[in-house]
Amino acid sequence: MRLRHIIAGILTILATFANAQTSEKPQRIFIIEGLFFNELPADRAKIHSMLSLRTANGIKATGLILTQPLSDEARNMAVPQATIPEADILLEMYDERVEQMKRSFSSQTETLERGERFPDFKATDIDGRIWTNADVAGKVMVLNCWFTGCGPCLAEMPELSEWKDRMPDVMFFSSTYEKASTAAPVLERREFNWIPIIGDKQFKYYVGVKGYPMTVVVDKTGIIREVEFGTSPEKRERLRQAIESLR
Repeated sequence: MRLRHIIAGILTILATFANAQTSEKPQRIFIIEGLFFNELPADRAKIHSMLSLRTANGIKATGLILTQPLSDEARNMAVPQATIPEADILLEMYDERVEQMKRSFSSQTETLERGERFPDFKATDIDGRIWTNADVAGKVMVLNCWFTGCGPCLAEMPELSEWKDRMPDVMFFSSTYEKASTAAPVLERREFNWIPIIGDKQFKYYVGVKGYPMTVVVDKTGIIREVEFGTSPEKRERLRQAIESLR
């Protein structure tokens, strides 16, 4: 009798332990730029695409493709690869899916190239006015694509506004895929004075996986003279000089 009680007690303990193990939340795994995370870093606003990954043994992970490189602060949140089950397999799956997506995206996405004619467009600004190629005919046009979660985009806005102040004859357009209620507070806070295109359905596709901001300079005949992805003092100076030379 006593032996049965002991065995029953052991079985109860084992069952409790098993239930605790099965009810424990599975480890969250994110892969970004080949690094592993157990939670989303602060760069989540830069997310371009998400990939669902699962190994043959059922280990799940979410792969992320960003519009801008991870910040140093975010990289410091990465966890050691050794702590991730089947990390090598997950990383191999991630790299393969990223390459597949890039190939697919590049084959489907239109690009803007120097020396080519700027495509026909129809865009609506934040006040509801519709703009087309006819509105910029015979004028130098500059297009800057951005979004509210893009730190470099926001940082360059004060300098870009100075360009318009110095070159009022140039048609300066800023374009975001976001709606007016999202973009307006940022534009007001940054005092960005370019013509604000919102709810963009066309220009965002030209950015592709190369990242924001994208700035395009078009001459008076409608030919693209500069296309720049990302921003830096050197890039902005090169763009400014190109605009000045075309006026």
